[in-house]
Amino acid sequence: QSGMRTGGKSDAMWCLLFNVFVLHATGKPLKVIEEQCQASITQMVELKEEEQASHLRMYWQLYFNLMGSSNNTVELSGKAMNEKEIVFTPSSHVAFICVKTIACSLFGMYELGAHLAIEKGDKQYFKIKGGLMHAPVFLFHRCLCLYAMVQTNKTKDRKYMAQAKRMHKELTNSLKNKNPNVLHYVSLLNAEKAALKQKKYQEDDVRKLYNDAISTSARGGYVHDAALAQERFADYLLNIAGDFHEARYHIEGAIQRYTNWGAMGIVEHLCNKYQDVLACSSTH
Repeated sequence: QSGMRTGGKSDAMWCLLFNVFVLHATGKPLKVIEEQCQASITQMVELKEEEQASHLRMYWQLYFNLMGSSNNTVELSGKAMNEKEIVFTPSSHVAFICVKTIACSLFGMYELGAHLAIEKGDKQYFKIKGGLMHAPVFLFHRCLCLYAMVQTNKTKDRKYMAQAKRMHKELTNSLKNKNPNVLHYVSLLNAEKAALKQKKYQEDDVRKLYNDAISTSARGGYVHDAALAQERFADYLLNIAGDFHEARYHIEGAIQRYTNWGAMGIVEHLCNKYQDVLACSSTH
């Protein structure tokens, strides 16, 4: 509003973009966020601020994918945009990598997410100090993809682990510097790291770290991050701890939380991925 009153329409439109991102980061319902995207893009186009509109269309398409209103998951093509037709500027390329990484993390495409995380370039934008104001969210999703790839791809674990540790440390330092907004991110990454080093940690310790991550996200109102924490805990329980029954409980919990968020695209993805586990649940 201040920007519009003083004639700074460009800054005002960037504020609209960041407002949408804050709605996302704080776990507001996806339908509310999607509607805000549509209204904001309309205003950006009317004011001929195409750079901001181009950035926001990427997020808008992500929300369509998450809601199941698109046939795509990590490909940003559909009602809002077509990624194959974008002519990137340096700024829009950063936004594209950010949004693509979030999609990879939420839809379990960890290999692509990890590949994006270790690519050269754009790194100056992802620093917590002196980078984008929403850099912690992207660092979190990048780090999560890297830890997941260490778990599944042991031949490349050194390369992935080095980058994951760097990002994890940056988020941890931000928490130590009194940034409360990264507590739930650090909690889940602590659990992911412990799960990879189970010789150093007891299984009960790893379980506690995951449960702490779930409760920390839930208490903060981050329904989407609590869902992700339950999903990751279920993966650990199935593939490392071998606890089928508790894994099923957390898969069902993640599905319920994603449903509450409005992410029916992720719900469909999880139902397909864990159909054998969930089918067993329905027969008991």
